[in-house]
Amino acid sequence: MFTMAGDAIRRYAHIVMGFSRNAKLLLLVLALIGVSYGSFTTIFVLYVIEINFDEAFLGRLIATGAVAAALTAIPAGLLIDRIGARNGLLIGAAVGAAGVVLLLSVTTAWVMLLSVIVVAVGVALIYVAQAPFIATWSAEEERTYLFSVAAAVFVLAGIGGSLFSGIAPGEFRGIWPDLSVASSYRVTLLISGAISALSLLPLVRMRILSQPSGVLPGREVAKKAFESFAVRRLALTGLLLSLGGGMIVPFFNVFFQQELGASTEMVSVARVAGITASVLGTLMAPWASGYLGLVGAVMAARFFSAPFLLAIGLAPVLALAVAFMSARTFLAYLTGPLYADFSMRIVPHEIRGTTSSVTFMSWNLTLALGSWLGGWLIMSQGYTFVFLLSSSITLIAAASYWLAFRSYEE
Repeated sequence: MFTMAGDAIRRYAHIVMGFSRNAKLLLLVLALIGVSYGSFTTIFVLYVIEINFDEAFLGRLIATGAVAAALTAIPAGLLIDRIGARNGLLIGAAVGAAGVVLLLSVTTAWVMLLSVIVVAVGVALIYVAQAPFIATWSAEEERTYLFSVAAAVFVLAGIGGSLFSGIAPGEFRGIWPDLSVASSYRVTLLISGAISALSLLPLVRMRILSQPSGVLPGREVAKKAFESFAVRRLALTGLLLSLGGGMIVPFFNVFFQQELGASTEMVSVARVAGITASVLGTLMAPWASGYLGLVGAVMAARFFSAPFLLAIGLAPVLALAVAFMSARTFLAYLTGPLYADFSMRIVPHEIRGTTSSVTFMSWNLTLALGSWLGGWLIMSQGYTFVFLLSSSITLIAAASYWLAFRSYEE
């Protein structure tokens, strides 16, 4: 048993070491951006409150960014199919960095909303460009590994950014006692933004294809993508897959506190457990696809995540709920790299960017809708009903994905 595990680890390491130069540079880019992501998701909401805005404005700010990213996705995909994924990453990083600087330089509401839109455009370009870039700069046998490692690197860097933003403001106030809380948050976020901006250096050093082949006019790319059965099936199954979790996952911490009596410290422990499970899940994706295939692994992982999702809502004590949440998170994150890998394999290379944008938009708009619907149902029907509904939708999504794509994999 230990010999088999050792062989698997050595094979994994061998494949990772064999990644192309561009692939390794992409991992560095994601690590730098991930630090900024982790920092912003930790203290940006606190910063907004500290500069005298209320929760209502914070909600508008977050919603504006989410909608802007979703609406930008399709144009971003069309642009990437025209200019190449590397150029899309470069423009996205530059636009995102400019948006962050503007966002942290002003305290006027409408300018902050505009700044969030700029950041969202950059984020959309970066996200949409990743999958076609990985598909271009990886060999077929290593592609799933690269998708998995890229996802894990981003999450781990996000943990580093989160820890930095948790410690740095207090340290800055210790060095400069007259520094306000808001200013300490701003300095921390600017430093993390600067770290993210460093991603421009490896992006510039990436090798690009001298002459992309098969480039189509934007209108033809859009027509070809939206006439594709594969793209339409990816959008529909992505909608179902994200709806199941989107209705309840954003409320896990509230559920732990209100229904199971978790303290703030225990909620933090549950968050660490979930992050650990997500990293392990992404790294295990190649192993799962090796046994079950890309489609089979996505279907199986999502299918078996459903009972764990329901078990969270039925758990009598916090420890069991966190254990079930970790198992569900592991399985859900295992499917991410596999879903992205498969989506790039079943469409022509000239519409990969547009395909990535369609899946990005369907997932994110559904997550937004699911959060709204889930909150309303929790208030009207209670947590148990929403856990049951979410797990049922997850089962339907797993079956739909298998039925939609089993013939493609065969």
